[in-house]
Amino acid sequence: MGAQTSVQDDDTSTTVNLKKTLLTLTVWSARMGKTVPENRDDFEKFLGFDPSGLEAMFKLYPDSQDHFYAAVLPFIFDCAAKLKALLGENPQLKRLRQGATDSVVMSRELALSLLAHMFLCTTMKEKRSNAMPHASCEVLLSGDALAPQEIAKLRMIVHYFERCSKEAPKGELQIFRQVRAATERAEQAKAWAASQQPLLELDMVEMHVGFEDERGNGCLHADFANMFLGGGVLTGGCVQEEIRFAICPELCAAMLVCPAMLQNEAITIVGGEQFCKYEGYARSLRFGGDHKDASERAEDGTVLVAITAMDAFDFRGQDASLTNQMGEEMMLRELEKAAAAFAPVDEAALKQWPVIATGNWGCGAFGGCIPLKAV
Repeated sequence: MGAQTSVQDDDTSTTVNLKKTLLTLTVWSARMGKTVPENRDDFEKFLGFDPSGLEAMFKLYPDSQDHFYAAVLPFIFDCAAKLKALLGENPQLKRLRQGATDSVVMSRELALSLLAHMFLCTTMKEKRSNAMPHASCEVLLSGDALAPQEIAKLRMIVHYFERCSKEAPKGELQIFRQVRAATERAEQAKAWAASQQPLLELDMVEMHVGFEDERGNGCLHADFANMFLGGGVLTGGCVQEEIRFAICPELCAAMLVCPAMLQNEAITIVGGEQFCKYEGYARSLRFGGDHKDASERAEDGTVLVAITAMDAFDFRGQDASLTNQMGEEMMLRELEKAAAAFAPVDEAALKQWPVIATGNWGCGAFGGCIPLKAV
């Protein structure tokens, strides 16, 4: 889904309630007399569906089966059980509502616990507004006929838990909702026309170099986003945003607190570590093995990497001619979106990431014009 029409959030609450999410673990444990599923049948009883996607993963990546039920799944359940201790008796998360510049800072330990719940699909128990991203792994876990590229994403997420079981992540995950002032088109056009800011130098790298390459160090990385943060990372889709969220699974925690972006909004996330490599792209995507992220760290262990999620206009089924894309309405839409995305969240961020790393934003399936977006 692209960005023809913004999805207005019908939920005005300021928090995300996780009571039912926690209750699921307690109810299952009491019913089964055990705290962790010991095999596929147990896990199916817990989930309420056959985890056939896991079997597909075991076939494509045999090494992933060796310790899954004996070690990895118990670790995931242990992380999920810690949510109560991390959030207290009234487990809630701050919700970054549409139209309001705001932020959420959580420990990476909390992000790990939330991702455990997303993997276990307990987050499905909560009421979810129409504007919230799909923040549960049931599609990946239940698809026995999953395409190899979707199985690759599941393997990347499982690998994240494998790594965290050996070394607990340290530091924070910081999530910022960036909002430009909503003004009339005429006022926007006047402001942009009056700008005296020069175009900056544009450095190019060769094709097929990802932002995670060392040449992207010290840059704010553009996330070619869906209006729903994370896009199809947990459902279906394997292009730039989905791949980034799969190799850096902690980014998915932001999907629990961020409703869909409006046309004047972007979302910046700081601290998402890369845990695995990947090969290919789209239908050829494959799990590429372990990755040790050499990014700079803050004193507390926070990974000093930042992405900015920005959803381009989707020209599929629309007039994608250069004339239309250069029209005032389209130009203002993309300028306002880019301005929201590229604005530093504070002075420290500007000092840490003074350069933008971007690419063919909205110029693949969405049909945008590459030279125009570059300018």
